[in-house]
Amino acid sequence: MKKLIKLVIAGVGLLVVLLAVGVFIAFRSVDAIAKRAIEGGGTYVLGVKTTVDSANVGVFAGTFRMSGLSVANPEGYTSNHFMTVPNAGVDVSLGTLMQDTIRLPQLTIGKLDINLDGSGGKANYKQILEHIKGLESSGGQQGGGSTSGGKSEGKKFVIDTLTIEGATVHVVNLGGISQAVGAVKVDVPQVKLEGVGTKEPLGLDELVSVIVKTVLSTTVQAGGGIIPADVLGDLQGQLAGLDSLSELGITAVGDVGQIAGQMADKVQKQAEDQINKAADDAKNQIDDAAKKLEDKLKGLGKGGG
Repeated sequence: MKKLIKLVIAGVGLLVVLLAVGVFIAFRSVDAIAKRAIEGGGTYVLGVKTTVDSANVGVFAGTFRMSGLSVANPEGYTSNHFMTVPNAGVDVSLGTLMQDTIRLPQLTIGKLDINLDGSGGKANYKQILEHIKGLESSGGQQGGGSTSGGKSEGKKFVIDTLTIEGATVHVVNLGGISQAVGAVKVDVPQVKLEGVGTKEPLGLDELVSVIVKTVLSTTVQAGGGIIPADVLGDLQGQLAGLDSLSELGITAVGDVGQIAGQMADKVQKQAEDQINKAADDAKNQIDDAAKKLEDKLKGLGKGGG
């Protein structure tokens, strides 16, 4: 009897150990699953490789942290990437993490770095937005980011407030201004979206699409007087062909118009200063050349006397 009890206790102990190991492995796998989901969703909806350095899901703490998201350019472009996101974070209750639709009171995304690059023959943003449009037109952009190109089921999201901490946008190899003065940089201010997914919960791929469209739409507003008019017009036309934020029940909070105007004035003054400096340099060069010619003529005159 004692031997049987010992065997039962040993069996229960082994079961507890195996269960503990299983739970440990499951929790360790959560981060990898989240990382793969983000990378798959980004790659699917944008049509270019998306990678993440790290993703951390605090199951019991109810937190999510991500760092080092990078969206590659399509093939044939000289800039390092289309977009990078340094970090993102959110606090959420454990209960909602277990549900099919996750409700987030607030999601904050760090300052993005974006390259609008024309070195590949066609602007990189054009290829990416055309890919998004193709998914929206076919109804394929639903359900959480299929890496195989089809519809897949996954977690859905409702976000009360989505904050994007601005962006630095580099315009390279696009328009006449790139040829004249090189790359142009635009600082896009912070933007907040409210009611993300309230009309219909969004899959991870749709959330990525909303973020990209929001930042590029804000770039159009902030880039007036900085980005070449033909580039802005093309970018605005591309965005107009996509599902708008209002159609998704999303409200953008804040007006970047004043900030955009201030930035435009600053860039215009810098451009005027550069033009004036170039004119002064050219005048000085002409004066130096004229003086050298005059001195040479005087020397010839003396030699002839």
